[in-house]
Amino acid sequence: MENKKLSTEQKVVRSIILVMLISCVWYFFPRHEAFHYDFELGKPWRYGRLSAPYDFAVYKSDSVVAQIEDSLRRQVTPRFVVDTAMLSQRLDDLDRIGASLPHHAYDRLHNQLHGLYNRGILQGDALDELRQSRHHDVIVRVGNDAEARPVDSLLSEKQAFEVLLLDTTYAYLHSRINLRAFVEPNLSPDTLMMQREYARIRQNVSSASGLVLAESRIVDRGEIITPQLYDILNSYRREEERRQSYSADKTLSTLGIILLAFLLLGSVLAYLQIFRPWINHSQKSTVLAIGGITLMMILTSLAASVSQPLAYMVPIGLLTIVLSTFLGSRTAFFCHVVMVLLCAGIASQPFEYIMVQIFVGMSIIFTLKDGLTERSQLMRVSLISMLVYFVGYIVVMLVRDGSLTNTTWFMFLLLAVNSILLLLSYLAIYALEKAFGFMSGVTLVELCNLGNKLLLKLSQEAPGTFQHSLQLGNITADAAKEIGANAQLVRTGALYHDIGKLWNPLYYTENQSGANPHDEFTTENSVAIIKRHVSEGIKLAEKEGLPDDIVNFIRTHHGRTVIKYFYNTWCNAHPGEEPDAELFTYEGPDPETTEQALLMMGDGVEAASKSLQSYDEESISRLVNNIIDGLVSSGRLNNANISLRDIQRVKASFVRSLLAIYHARIAYPELNKSKQ
Repeated sequence: MENKKLSTEQKVVRSIILVMLISCVWYFFPRHEAFHYDFELGKPWRYGRLSAPYDFAVYKSDSVVAQIEDSLRRQVTPRFVVDTAMLSQRLDDLDRIGASLPHHAYDRLHNQLHGLYNRGILQGDALDELRQSRHHDVIVRVGNDAEARPVDSLLSEKQAFEVLLLDTTYAYLHSRINLRAFVEPNLSPDTLMMQREYARIRQNVSSASGLVLAESRIVDRGEIITPQLYDILNSYRREEERRQSYSADKTLSTLGIILLAFLLLGSVLAYLQIFRPWINHSQKSTVLAIGGITLMMILTSLAASVSQPLAYMVPIGLLTIVLSTFLGSRTAFFCHVVMVLLCAGIASQPFEYIMVQIFVGMSIIFTLKDGLTERSQLMRVSLISMLVYFVGYIVVMLVRDGSLTNTTWFMFLLLAVNSILLLLSYLAIYALEKAFGFMSGVTLVELCNLGNKLLLKLSQEAPGTFQHSLQLGNITADAAKEIGANAQLVRTGALYHDIGKLWNPLYYTENQSGANPHDEFTTENSVAIIKRHVSEGIKLAEKEGLPDDIVNFIRTHHGRTVIKYFYNTWCNAHPGEEPDAELFTYEGPDPETTEQALLMMGDGVEAASKSLQSYDEESISRLVNNIIDGLVSSGRLNNANISLRDIQRVKASFVRSLLAIYHARIAYPELNKSKQ
């Protein structure tokens, strides 16, 4: 059957959304890296033969460089600068209290302060650190003049204070004056001069330990990464990054990321257009698919920016569960593959990431093959995903390293957290249902509860309609299973499709037990009453807050069909006159999905089956074929996603279901009167 094309407005909105999402991918996607190899010390080289494309220096390892730099710093003679103002300030302090001191004590303290500050006082433990560094001399700068002094000639704050405290000349005055206030460090490190001296020495020491010539072999597949080879590969990476910083065209890098995002997100749109046109026609479903993929990529990027292993903690399977619930398992798995490929560009080890996430995606799809209908399924999905994560990670480690020595409990913890976070999909599903009108299997099961207020009212006030709805739900659900449609959805739609008859149940034959009110009405009035149950049903469904998908079953279950009973009655009563066909036609629209088409076919078949004179296979088959062929020939199913082959299978299913309902029963024998 034909599918509707997207309107111009839909195309424009979708294009704007796609551009926005591609921009998000570009912004959060890691920038271009010149070196494309991952390697670890002591592990085998996993790529092919690698040769040097040009000459490059082999740099010493970071640890060796750190040792060299530490040694060079120890070679730099410590330098200090004298704070000449410090002595003047202390002498001024002494002058302020000089009148209260004996003359000889004042002179003695004055001379000692001169001597202490001329020797040089260091702050805290600086003197001990100098002695531990085994420097015998330091350079002290006073103004523009510098001189070398022995380390032993310097004083610490503690030593200078002890000199004053132990002097008996004014020891008796200690209780009257604070000698500690006269001792302050006047030597501070001359950092600028020491840095210049270190730079002068450092420039004479090379950071390179060798040279690799162009076209020489560096490493080959399977070769163990030794410390020497590790330094060579690190040097090659360093040189590649240096050259790339000069030669890389940022415009081309940006273009590459944009094309990657366009191809991956565009492939989802192409898949929906070609294989799932009924989803493609829904703007919100399309945005959910490509927007959800982009969101998971952004979360993965943010997690990896903190720490690369955290990329494994992002529960991208949550989106797979949501899409499986709303859009079907095949669409969900396709989106999962696209999402994994996009996020793999962020992970430090793309191969391992892809393998592990694909395993988990398959396990989710297999577990939810019949859709999400119970909350307990999420717990099962979480546990199975955790097991698959663990096994997949171990398998990948064995393939990569040939051992499990590099496995860490931290990675298992991240994967466990990822699996537990999948339980949040229940909240996500609920939020999407409320915010955007999506509908999950859990909601369908709840709506099918016969104790539901609306269904209970239907069973009490319109029992005939209620029984018809139950019967219709059973036969259409069986047909849906036969062609792979959503059986739970069509069953739920069948239960609610005729709730509009609650406005006045006695106007509809299945609820009548005696006189027919339509005998008192004109044909035109009767037609208006019959058609009204659709509009009344839509009003009631919207008032009760039923999901849009269920409301659409009410709107489309008659489509644009003609009310033949009253149409034929009018034609017979007005021979030779041309009837107003629109007057006898439901407002529609015609069904737009497979499930809506099933309900239309089943509704006509189930209602008409009650008028059969005999319920043998031939008469039931004739009835089913006549009704469904009439719908097909009149174009009522043209907009629905159902093939002629599926329609044939639906016919066969309806025949089997009706035969089971109206099967012949054994007549019970009467008891002979003589035995009574």
